[in-house]
Amino acid sequence: MSDPMHEHVAPGLPDPHAGHAHPHADDHAGPGFQTYMFVFYALCVCTALSFIVNFTLGHNLTSAGIIMIVAVIKASLVAAIFMHLKFDWGKLYCIILPVCVVTVMMVIILSIDSTLAWHAYPESAVPAIAK
Repeated sequence: MSDPMHEHVAPGLPDPHAGHAHPHADDHAGPGFQTYMFVFYALCVCTALSFIVNFTLGHNLTSAGIIMIVAVIKASLVAAIFMHLKFDWGKLYCIILPVCVVTVMMVIILSIDSTLAWHAYPESAVPAIAK
C-alpha cells in the first residue's frame, strides 16, 4: 500500500519532503524569543548601570571609561543578536574583510598624499605664528 503523505509526488521525481522531519524547520535560523528577551533585559541592566555610574561618580574620566565599556557591551549585544551577526558571520566576513583591506590602503595612500602635499605647494601651508 502507498504512503498517503507522499501520494502527490509524481513517479520518477524526487520527494521534496524526503529527509525533512518538518517542512518549515529550516525557515528560521537564529535566536528564539527567549534570547531576544534576555538581550532586552541585559540592555536594560546596562543602561541602568550607566546612569548609576554617572550619578554616583559624576563627570570624570573614570565614569566616562566605565560608561564607554558598557556602551561597547550593549552595541556588541545588539549587533550579535538583533543584527544576526552571530549566526551569519561566515557571510559577513566575506564582506567586511575586503572593506577593511581597502580602507587601510586608502588611509595609507591619502596620508602620504596629504603629508607630502606641502612640499609641492609651500605657499598653501599654514603660516607660522609670529611672536
